[in-house]
Amino acid sequence: MKTDLQKVKGVIRIMKYTISAFSLTFLLMLSAVTGAVLISLDPFESSTENFTIETSDSYGVNEYTLVEIDEGDNDEEAVIVERPHEFEFLANNGGDVVTWDFGDGNTGTGFEINHSYDEPGVYTVVATSSSTDQIQSKRLIITVDRMATVESDNMECVCAPTAKSTIIDLIPLVGTTSFEGIVTVEHDGSSESCTMRNPLQECHVRVILERTRDGSVVDQSVIYDGTFRTNEHNVPFELDNVQFDVGEGMQLRLETDQVRDWHKPSTSWSMTAPA
Repeated sequence: MKTDLQKVKGVIRIMKYTISAFSLTFLLMLSAVTGAVLISLDPFESSTENFTIETSDSYGVNEYTLVEIDEGDNDEEAVIVERPHEFEFLANNGGDVVTWDFGDGNTGTGFEINHSYDEPGVYTVVATSSSTDQIQSKRLIITVDRMATVESDNMECVCAPTAKSTIIDLIPLVGTTSFEGIVTVEHDGSSESCTMRNPLQECHVRVILERTRDGSVVDQSVIYDGTFRTNEHNVPFELDNVQFDVGEGMQLRLETDQVRDWHKPSTSWSMTAPA
């Protein structure tokens, strides 16, 4: 004899299969009417997929440009333009809300979001998907380098009343970084061009690499000191794995000893993300 409890369990089991059969019949009829394709008929199969994130690029380069403008009063005005690389981030299979921590103190919310970094560096991006039943987090590593160009005012000759050195700040950041660049000096004055000069009057430039601390020069290294008879001369430079602490900097100083020299220098370089 079946107990009352066994009878109740049997009724529930019959109802369960009856409902399942009815549901199956209804879904098949709906598929026939609408033309829909039934992918799965397992009512216990989970539709939750793994949360993932991706980016358009894991590496980007910020562009920095400085142009010195002199209106004839030898009081140059620096015009700076910065173009940070814009990263695109995408969250897949997220929950109700996806929040982003970009690793530079900035955050955001959304399944698709863009972000730019003000400074070169290596950043860890963390995205968190939140829903009523679970919280998931994923991370990406982003690297940002810098490419810089400086167009200086005329590097005036030593005889001029306003004669001065031309200083190019390499804008290093705290950490270990490398530089690779080139200084170009181009004849840009009313004096005799470099190509027309005799060996005793050749154009001249001195390029000095200077280490600074709190704005004061603490070390100098001459990377070029020579003469030339072309209207454009290039001086490449390269620095590998240089360590900078807080308050420390690096700059180039351009000088000339020739009375008749008048050149307009431009400097371009790339800098790796500080480690």
